[in-house]
Amino acid sequence: MVDVAGSVGGVMSPVLQVGQWLAAPIWRQFKYLFNYRSNFNSLQEQVDKLKNTRDEVQHKVTAAERNVEEIKQNVKNWQEVVEKTITKAEQLIQQNANNPRCFKGLCPNFIIYYKQSKKAFKLKRDDIDPLLQQERELGPVSNPSNPREIWLRTSEDYLTFESRNSTMKNVWAALNDESVFMIGVYGMGGLGKTTLVQEIGRKAEKEKLFEEIVFVEVSESPDIKKLQTTIADKLKLKFENESEMANKLYSRMEKKNILLILDNIWKPVELDKMVGIPCGADRGRNKLLFTTRNVDVLEKMGSTKNFGMGFLKDDEAWTLFTEMAGNCDNVNIKKLKQLLHEKNLNFKI
Repeated sequence: MVDVAGSVGGVMSPVLQVGQWLAAPIWRQFKYLFNYRSNFNSLQEQVDKLKNTRDEVQHKVTAAERNVEEIKQNVKNWQEVVEKTITKAEQLIQQNANNPRCFKGLCPNFIIYYKQSKKAFKLKRDDIDPLLQQERELGPVSNPSNPREIWLRTSEDYLTFESRNSTMKNVWAALNDESVFMIGVYGMGGLGKTTLVQEIGRKAEKEKLFEEIVFVEVSESPDIKKLQTTIADKLKLKFENESEMANKLYSRMEKKNILLILDNIWKPVELDKMVGIPCGADRGRNKLLFTTRNVDVLEKMGSTKNFGMGFLKDDEAWTLFTEMAGNCDNVNIKKLKQLLHEKNLNFKI
């Protein structure tokens, strides 16, 4: 009898094992139907939570955009996936609400319930839960941006004059000449030197001639520390103390491709030693563009390509005047022009 029992036990053990193997997947499939309502309730709760999280992230994004900051790409990607997932979940929830019933509505369609319950469970587990976890790992939604300076934006006020075209072409050719480092534009005050170099800067940015373009007004009595600080701010460079300003600025610009426009220089400035602008072998592809009233200033600073600006022609000066006058009555402008000629006034800009 013992041998028979042992024999039967030996036969039943594999059978029970097979039964256990079959029971596990059967139960996993049956639980989708058994947990039908709880799966959809859980899905709805997580969708609501994901919506709230999405709105919180969007508030941060909106605040960052108003502060002209750059939104991180991983945040944008997360927002895009969240919107698609919410839409997908809401469609499934709506389908569930509109489920057809068998036998003229007397009982539910268990096959559809099973399929939808399985989708709801997996959508929550595989899509929504990971998105909520990813949100905790996003960190700050933005990085500080480097907004374009106002003068670099397209200028509708710039007027092209024949007498200025040659200067524009000469300066532009010098900017494209790798052997030229310093370029100067000189002439009396009010001739439009600043306007011309700013237009050249806009063109250089449009054609991606330089990695960065910096414009700084120097003034009649330059403050070296203020000049250093202004250049550093535009290059997003931070100083811990004033003693390191020149060295750190030098390292920031060393062997780079930067156009530095120094406007309205009145006297020579030691750019490398005092300010910290590389002027020797370390200058790389950097270019310096100056404007000044006195060509001697350019020559003393070592500028080799200097271009003078003269007066506008009479018709060009008048065109500029009428453009600047704006909404003035045309009749009055004509009378003013006639008066200027009658008085033999030298109308130059």
